[in-house]
Amino acid sequence: MMDVGFRTQKPYKAAVNQRGIQMEREPNIVSSSASQRTIVDGVPFKVDIYKLEGGDGWTLEVVSADGTSTVWDDLFDDDQTALAVALKTIRTEGAVAFANGGSNVIPFKHSVK
Repeated sequence: MMDVGFRTQKPYKAAVNQRGIQMEREPNIVSSSASQRTIVDGVPFKVDIYKLEGGDGWTLEVVSADGTSTVWDDLFDDDQTALAVALKTIRTEGAVAFANGGSNVIPFKHSVK
């Protein structure tokens, strides 16, 4: 069997409304086989690359050891480019750029009661 570079998750059954009419199902998420775990400077990262079934581009997400998720705004034409960008960014920016959301997280103000 040829490895095509991605795997699909199990499809789910479309919802049925109260009248028994089948509603349009949401697309499946396709996970790239390029998704991986990596360790840079002793810090573990999870690199997730995925797209919607039939979608045009790949989404890149890097999850740090503390669970902080960083998702790129732009889509990638292919999963290998997304992986290369993730690894290059982790190595050049360093682990601190991803810890607790890095420097680009804007905290919500807490209301005082």
